[in-house]
Order: sequence, then C-alpha cells, then structure tokens
Amino acid sequence: MTRTASIVGIIVNPNAGKDIRRLVTPATHTSDVTKVGIVRRAIVAAFESGASKVLLMPDNHRLAERASDGIKGDIEVLDMPLSGSRFDTITAAHLFCQAQVGAVIALGGDGTSRDVAIGWPDAPLIAISTGTNNVFPSAIDGTSAGAAAAFVASGAVCLSVVGRRSKKVVIKIDDRDKSLDDLALVDLAFINSMFVGARAVRDPHTVHAVIACVATPASTGLSSIAGRIHPVGRWETGGVFVRLGAGGRKVRVPLAPGSFTTMEIAEVRPLGEGEKISLSGKTMLAFDGERDLPVSEFGTVTAHIETTGPLLIDVERTLVLAAQALMFDETARHISEENHVY
Repeated sequence: MTRTASIVGIIVNPNAGKDIRRLVTPATHTSDVTKVGIVRRAIVAAFESGASKVLLMPDNHRLAERASDGIKGDIEVLDMPLSGSRFDTITAAHLFCQAQVGAVIALGGDGTSRDVAIGWPDAPLIAISTGTNNVFPSAIDGTSAGAAAAFVASGAVCLSVVGRRSKKVVIKIDDRDKSLDDLALVDLAFINSMFVGARAVRDPHTVHAVIACVATPASTGLSSIAGRIHPVGRWETGGVFVRLGAGGRKVRVPLAPGSFTTMEIAEVRPLGEGEKISLSGKTMLAFDGERDLPVSEFGTVTAHIETTGPLLIDVERTLVLAAQALMFDETARHISEENHVY
C-alpha cells in the first residue's frame, strides 16, 4: 500500500472527561495537562515512525498548539472555524478525509468517537479514552498510538491487516414532515425526559429502552444495562434491545463511574445483524450516553445494527508486525519499501 504522503491526524476533545458527572459521581477528571502530554507523545512517536506530516484539530483551549510547541517536523493546525462544540470534531474528521490522512488518533470518550465517525465514516481510527464512559475507545499510551498511526499512514503496515471494521447502530428518525439519519457506536437510548441540559443521562428512572451494539459487563454507562443482562462483545455480530420497566429482573448497574443504581428489566431481545426495531412516540434520544435529539409524539425511530463503523486500528498488532519486520532498527528509521508489511 503506497501513499504519496504519510499524514497522521490528531483530534483532542477539550471537553471530554469534564462533564457534570464529575460533580455527582467519582468519575475521573481528565485535565488539559494530561491531554497535552498524550498528544505530544503521539506527535513525537509519529515522526519517529515515519510520518511525513501531522495535522491537528484546533480548539478553544489551544491544546494542539501547546502539545506541538517546540517539536521539529511538518505540523499543521487545521484552519477551521471553532464552535466549542462536538461539531469541531465532526468538521476536523471531514477535513482529515479530504486531506487523505492515513490514520486518525482521537482523544475523548464514546461521543468523540461517534463524532469522528459522522465526519468520516470510514476513518482509520485509534480511539484513546479520555472521556467518561469509555466503551468504544481504549486506554492506549500516546507513544504507542503515534507509532502505530505512522506505520499505517505510511503503508509500512497495511491497514487491511491491522484495521478491523467496527459496528454501529444505524438510526432513522421520521417525525412529522422531517426524516433524519444518525448513528451510535455503542448504544442508542430512549429517555422519558425532553430536557437536554448537560446531555449526560443521570436519572435511571427516565431510561425507557436501550439498543446496544457493544454491551459488556465491564462497561460503564447506558450500555452496562445490556452488558449485565445480555453481553455482546465488540467483535460479535448484532446486538441487544432492552426495555426497562416493572415485572422482570432487577439489576444493579453503574450508569456513571463509581455510581450504582437498580434497573428493572421488562424485556430483553437479541438483535441480529441488520434486524430492524422501531419505537414510536415522544422521547429524547441519547446517542452513546448523551441526550441530543427530541422526538415528538408523532415520531418513529427505526434502528438496526451493522458492521460499517470506523476501521479500528489494532495498535499492539501493528507494533508487533513492525518489530517482526525490523522497523524499529536504526537502519529502518525512514521505513524503506522492502520493510513494508502487507
């Protein structure tokens, strides 16, 4: 796989890991200093491993500029208007696609990864967890992420070998005279409260139903409801539908880190790949744990699960293949063509 340029793109969500749940639960606070350190390590490792250029998303906290200060190499901060919202991530991901970025590193939680997928549905992605409910992203050090991203971006390690297509919940909303398409990478929740507020879902009594494509007992957040009843792994096909209500099991779940509540389960239904499920009536939709879209009493939401999400790069496998191909040797500093792994 040959590329004209080995470009690594980095997105860091300045708001991730700082929402209201820090005030009411023991959730970890991810500081700007921590994020700057991760990004800085990723940039240095990317250049060390063959990247010709690093593109950075700007933000109102100037994390990109602080992380890249003093590092030698072709570093560019995207020239784009800032809203201070999730739309910055969506815009940056779209611009990365246009710039033919070879691999994207995104720092944030489930919502940040979702926004990357909206901006660039086929993004070759390394998702680093710095959010609250980190089901989709993983705890990966910036050094390892930067090296793996560069190897993939340069074609030294082929994306088809180390990239795996993730799942997503594909959503269609028909409400009166409008029709919208959307997605979630972990779960879609139906909330009996029309107040968006701080977006995080904290009141367990407002949760009506959850559709999850990733649901493990080790997760935190809305997907943990399904995860503790009918687990579905990241790489398993399909997902699960859970309807909350009296008359069934009572399960203890962590809706936020370090905070447990009892949920009553009325229905559990496994969902096969592509199997559609529809719910009608007034509700608030929460995508990957964040309230976002109200639906009126005339609305219908139809969802199904398919394996068309971002290409998740296996960082460890990438580095193992690089080691086996002697790419860490001093003589391979510029990653010659004969070292490439296909």
